[in-house]
Amino acid sequence: MRVLFVASGLGLGGAERQIVLLSRELERLGHCVSIYTLTRDTPRMDELAGTRVEVTVDSKRLRLDPAVLLRLRRHIRAWRPDVVHGFLYDGDIYSRIAACGTRLPVLNSERNDNYELSRAQLVGYRLTALLCDGIVANSHAGARFAQRVHPLLQQEIHVVWNGIDLAEVDARLKRAPKPPVQIFPQADVKRLCMVGAIKPQKDYLLALRVMRQLVDQDASWRLVCVGDALSNGSQGYKARVLAERDRLQLEPFVKFVGTRRDVLEIMAASDLVLVTSLHEGFPNVLLEAMASGTAVVSTDYSDVRLILPADQVVGSRREGDLADAVVRCYARRAEVASAQRRWVERHASASTSAPAMVEAYARYVAPFVVALQEPR
Repeated sequence: MRVLFVASGLGLGGAERQIVLLSRELERLGHCVSIYTLTRDTPRMDELAGTRVEVTVDSKRLRLDPAVLLRLRRHIRAWRPDVVHGFLYDGDIYSRIAACGTRLPVLNSERNDNYELSRAQLVGYRLTALLCDGIVANSHAGARFAQRVHPLLQQEIHVVWNGIDLAEVDARLKRAPKPPVQIFPQADVKRLCMVGAIKPQKDYLLALRVMRQLVDQDASWRLVCVGDALSNGSQGYKARVLAERDRLQLEPFVKFVGTRRDVLEIMAASDLVLVTSLHEGFPNVLLEAMASGTAVVSTDYSDVRLILPADQVVGSRREGDLADAVVRCYARRAEVASAQRRWVERHASASTSAPAMVEAYARYVAPFVVALQEPR
């Protein structure tokens, strides 16, 4: 099968990480993969080194750039994929329009849950609704959200959970230093880690209130926050978060280390990972923490209750409840970490997610391939 992914870029976000992992695993299974990026934001390009995955980097100058649409359409006709799969909003819209009239199946992705689309985004989806054949969501919660956003595709929405390359995780951690020890070099401290862009969806304000509760009980707690505000719209929220840290007098206990490439190593060397998200798709951070052998405490969102045991998921958003869950989980963190790793091995490795994606593609590819077999 020949699969073309269309995405804004290959940045450091979770969706881009999944594109890379999925591309590598599809190639390993004998499929051909091409990635077309709409911007030059491609820091993950090096993660495809040594593979035969083809990457075409473009650079759109407008939100909907006719020149890029034309170049993408030419690429589709020249590379002749069996399926075109868009990721995130720009990838969805560009793949729909560029593949129009090619008789190729076009799939889009839903990587989040219960977020607010702008009026322009809703109009874009409505105007191009008939150009999309199906949606692949990475969570059951995201699939339910996609049913509301894409009412014409009710029966063509599929769930394929994210996967992780366990061999790569193990190889990285085997040779890794311990970044949290460098960030908080004091002896006898309990290191908590939080990973995610600094934006309201991640609810850093709640995480800081949890830390205040923990420090009031035990001054040995420390929090490493990995991530940054990724857009101008998030700068105001970041300022609120930093102001709240100062108001709660947490500066000695909480460090913001910005965007990092060693996120996995930071989580692996932490005692616990804390997730306070309000909503999102399949939680990549959760998956990476579980694979790296670090116990997780999370708020209740997306498919988290299908992944973690009930005592690690806090249904309320009260800082006291989360702090209590952190303390309980810390006491049995080794046992928890082992159980989490076994779950990932059974349910969320790259070797399970890629075949599930191929199965979703096959629902659309087979009839199109038969119809086009003669010309090809």
